[in-house]
Amino acid sequence: MSSTFLLNSMVGEYRLIDFLGAGGMGEVYRGMHDKIGRVAAIKVLTVAARSDPGFVQRFFNEARIQASLQHPNIATLYDFLECQGQPCIVMEYIDGQTLCDRVRPYGPMHPTEALQIFAAVVDAITYIHANGIIHRDIKSNNIKIGSGGQVKLLDFGIAKGNMSPGLTETGSVVGTLEYISPEQLATGASDPRSDIWALGVLLYEMMTGRVPFEAQTLGALCDKISRVDFPAPKQLNPTVPSDVASIISRCLKKNPSERYQSAAALLSDVRRAQAALAAGPSKPISKPNPKMPSAMHTTWPQHTTDSQPGSNNWLKFSGIGLLTIVFLILAAVGVYYVMNGVGETQADTPPTAGSADKMKTVKVAMMDGPAEIWQGDKMLGNKEVKVTAPIGQRVTLKLKRGDQVRTVWFDMTQNSPDYHYTMK
Repeated sequence: MSSTFLLNSMVGEYRLIDFLGAGGMGEVYRGMHDKIGRVAAIKVLTVAARSDPGFVQRFFNEARIQASLQHPNIATLYDFLECQGQPCIVMEYIDGQTLCDRVRPYGPMHPTEALQIFAAVVDAITYIHANGIIHRDIKSNNIKIGSGGQVKLLDFGIAKGNMSPGLTETGSVVGTLEYISPEQLATGASDPRSDIWALGVLLYEMMTGRVPFEAQTLGALCDKISRVDFPAPKQLNPTVPSDVASIISRCLKKNPSERYQSAAALLSDVRRAQAALAAGPSKPISKPNPKMPSAMHTTWPQHTTDSQPGSNNWLKFSGIGLLTIVFLILAAVGVYYVMNGVGETQADTPPTAGSADKMKTVKVAMMDGPAEIWQGDKMLGNKEVKVTAPIGQRVTLKLKRGDQVRTVWFDMTQNSPDYHYTMK
């Protein structure tokens, strides 16, 4: 902790009330405005970093870049000031957990939840790229999921914009190694497509619970990244949708020209994957059942000249014939339903003795703090529970926290993953 800025100290009109953590350049505190009560995150340049001109330059660059951005998925900068000669960044405080804290303990995310969060991040990256800024440090630890479900991109400490000074020497590498692209390793150079690579690593991590490039030594890790050697996401999590696996694959192409050429193009594919997931699997056209009589086999009587349109005989025949056909079709449908048990579904039929192999147990957990988890009139727990139901059944749960109530549901399948929810 900084020897100058301690808890209960003042930074401008903000009182430091909690220590949140420290990074390479600064320490982060939770502060509260003494007059208006606004809570903010306050990043303070450490005494050690202040003695390095390069760190001071980066700190000012971070403030300049973040002050120029206004996006719902980017933490807002409130103020930049100096207190006792020490630079401080005052920014929006997000009460929640990082994406890293969400993924690492719990494992793969449900595709619907993962794509919702990922789309918000890609939308933010699309915005900063349009403004001539490269983030260069996209990772799960720099994405915060607020208690209300809002997604925020953080930490522009090594971001590079059109007006940024030359912060890195030629050939040097900045960023977090597991997310760095092959071209950054080779030359230190980066462009928006390097951020696309990092987004591919991020989506892989969300869908599998692991980053794609892992090794015991630094050299082995660099070698894997250079060769783009990683297990297919479906190998680690078979429930990864094919179109999501394709998005990851395209982001993680060694040659930048083979990746998405813009975050906007990536976002377009992510939206399509979301729509496909929401629509559910396409249903194949059903084949005719040989047990079911078909109206196509009805023998039609030969018409006589008296049965021509306009005659009473024809009208009488038509009415009787149509009623007969309708009756035959309804009777055939009834027989089909009885013979094939169409009227009963697995969701409505209670499990019978000896059907344990048709049951499935999944974990349901709250990702934004404790909340009561109810199934019907039974409370299962208030943080993390196990739910068992027959495969094919729809499970409905109620989440309660104070006056907040949220109803969620999922269909239990053989490959159902664990489910993680927020109150939003």
